[in-house]
Amino acid sequence: MYTKVIYVLVDSLAIIAILLTYGALRKLSTEYARLLRHALIFGAFAIFTNILIAVAPNPSFANHSYSFYFASIDWILLYLTGFCLSYTDHEKSLRVLRIPALIIMIADSVAILLNPLFGHCFSIYEKIHSDAIFYQTTFKPLYYVHLGIDYIAVLITMFFIIYRISKSYDLYRQKYVMILAVLLLVVILNLLYMTLSLVLDASVIFYAVAGTLIYFCIVRFVPKKLMTDSISMVADDMKEGLVLFDLKEECIFANDFFKRRFGLNESTISFSSEPMCSVIRSLKDKGEEFGKTTYLNMRESEKGIEEEHYQIRYNQLKDKKGRGIGTYLLVEDDTEEMSYLKQIRAARDEANEANRAKSIFLANMSHEIRTPLNAVLGMNEMILRESKDPQLISYARNIRTSGNSLLHLINDILDFSRIEARKMDILPSQYNPHDLLRECYDNFEKSAAGKGLSFKIECNTNIPKSLTGDYRHILQILSNLVSNAVKYTKTGSVIISMGILEASARDRKRVTLMLTVTDTGIGIAREDIPQLFNSFQRVNEKENATIQGTGLGLAIAKELVELMGGSIRVDSILGKGSRFTISVPQLVADPTPIGEFRKDILEEEKAYHESFRAPDAHVLVVDDVDVNIVVICELLKKTEIQVDTASSGDEAIAMCTVRKYDLILLDHRMPNKDGIETFHEIRQDGQNTDTPVIMLTANALSGAAEEYQKEGFIDYLTKPIDSKALEQSLAKYLPKEKVLREK
Repeated sequence: MYTKVIYVLVDSLAIIAILLTYGALRKLSTEYARLLRHALIFGAFAIFTNILIAVAPNPSFANHSYSFYFASIDWILLYLTGFCLSYTDHEKSLRVLRIPALIIMIADSVAILLNPLFGHCFSIYEKIHSDAIFYQTTFKPLYYVHLGIDYIAVLITMFFIIYRISKSYDLYRQKYVMILAVLLLVVILNLLYMTLSLVLDASVIFYAVAGTLIYFCIVRFVPKKLMTDSISMVADDMKEGLVLFDLKEECIFANDFFKRRFGLNESTISFSSEPMCSVIRSLKDKGEEFGKTTYLNMRESEKGIEEEHYQIRYNQLKDKKGRGIGTYLLVEDDTEEMSYLKQIRAARDEANEANRAKSIFLANMSHEIRTPLNAVLGMNEMILRESKDPQLISYARNIRTSGNSLLHLINDILDFSRIEARKMDILPSQYNPHDLLRECYDNFEKSAAGKGLSFKIECNTNIPKSLTGDYRHILQILSNLVSNAVKYTKTGSVIISMGILEASARDRKRVTLMLTVTDTGIGIAREDIPQLFNSFQRVNEKENATIQGTGLGLAIAKELVELMGGSIRVDSILGKGSRFTISVPQLVADPTPIGEFRKDILEEEKAYHESFRAPDAHVLVVDDVDVNIVVICELLKKTEIQVDTASSGDEAIAMCTVRKYDLILLDHRMPNKDGIETFHEIRQDGQNTDTPVIMLTANALSGAAEEYQKEGFIDYLTKPIDSKALEQSLAKYLPKEKVLREK
């Protein structure tokens, strides 16, 4: 009796296991999961009928229970076969076999279910075991047809599984082997039952076990195994090294990259081998347990000893609760990046060297050109001052105009160098907007009139009377635009327009100054407009070859406008003219409307008159070029300043030891001792250690002012020396009591 109770309890647990597995399988929406669920339902029904067989009160009840049990086996195998075919990717075969298999199973099940009426498949007899009555079956020939059908279904299933195993890769072969193993176990248990003639079919319990095992195979074990193997393969394909350690600091995994690069494997990798020991030591030196560090490895190859650079991250492995379960090493090869970085640094150094060479070249060219130009313009200035011959004065004025044009070209190149080096300074100051228009008009009115052009000024009367901005650079931009307009216009007019755009109703302290230069010149083709602001490039070069210019004016104008936070726009029609509009944000110093623009009537050039006299002042002029000394002496003649001269640094130093000067004008580039070396020696000893010194230089490059100020010079003057700037500097730095001004 106890045997039956235990059997019923075990079968009941098996049913519960099947139902739990069925519920878990409902989360899967695949076809093979649906077929397995059906197989599990019939498995639960088979176990239930087996319980009825165990507790059957009479042979008739047992006969009916056996009929349902044997019929349920058909449907278990039918759906199990369908599951196996679907799971092993034989959907086409499944579709072909589905209808014939369904017909055969229905016919076989009906034949089994009719056994209680006809007794054609099996018969029931009693067997006493442990004082309990069990009902068993005696099989008849027709039953073996049923059994043959079931085993044919099993063989078909096994054939398709074995076929898939033979055609699959190792990675997927294991999941099919597991299903085949479960299927074979069911068959073996059934054969044991039949061979041993057991009083109860214990194999039926394995339907629950088989279903659960299949579930874990297809849902848990196989995916995880596939994932593990896939991750391992991916890790081996990585271009980085990966090593995993457990809590005992033993290596549990190392990918191919790491083993290949460092000549190690899982059995030889430890915390005492490289690169682990160096990485951990490096992190400890930084006071860190985990983190990132660099590692240099010297590896022998066919090319010899190669230097490899790595970025290595050593970190902790944690579970979902944040508990440490091991550590890992991630090794990234940045040898190629370091090589590129070296190339970039070399290219940068080469570019810097080229830039330094360019700066030296520009400085040299500036010096070499400005030095003779200083003599030309200086002597020409003396002709203008001394000559009374109208014809000579006319010639001298033409020389001055040409010299200033040459100086303008040089300044364009130097300005471009400043902008390129990002050393162009924006120096705001208060100015009257009319002064911009007036100075531009004065500079270009004669050249426009000489070509028969109408030159007009249009100005909005509501512009603030005083603005704050970089007057010099705005004038430079406007002058470039007007110069181009005059040069490229043969007939018609050039018009300068000025207006404003207020920033906003709330912000009355800011406006946008709008300057427009309109001409009726040759115009610009639409496709050429994008190239207008390129450096050293002129559009229609062939047609405009006779027109002077460096091709830098517009490039400089654009850069300067953008440095001031503004913009420049071009509208042009080929053959009809162009309009350039610049907009520059400015601060309002005096919001009073400026009123009508009035240009000063050009008068005949006034004769030169000195701005001051200083007969008691004593100045030393030092320059290795005699003509430069002559120019300065002549320019200062009417100021009555007492001028001593020296043609070298050593001579100047000697003179400064015996005489006290009120001011020293010192040339920069001289043979032997240059101006800076001479200046420092004068400062160390003699009677002029505190005398203000002005540097005379042809260096107009970016940073010159900062350089001379850093060395200790009170100021500097660029060559060609401007007579007005020279007198202003002397009046500023000479002792006040020695400067006599006209009342």
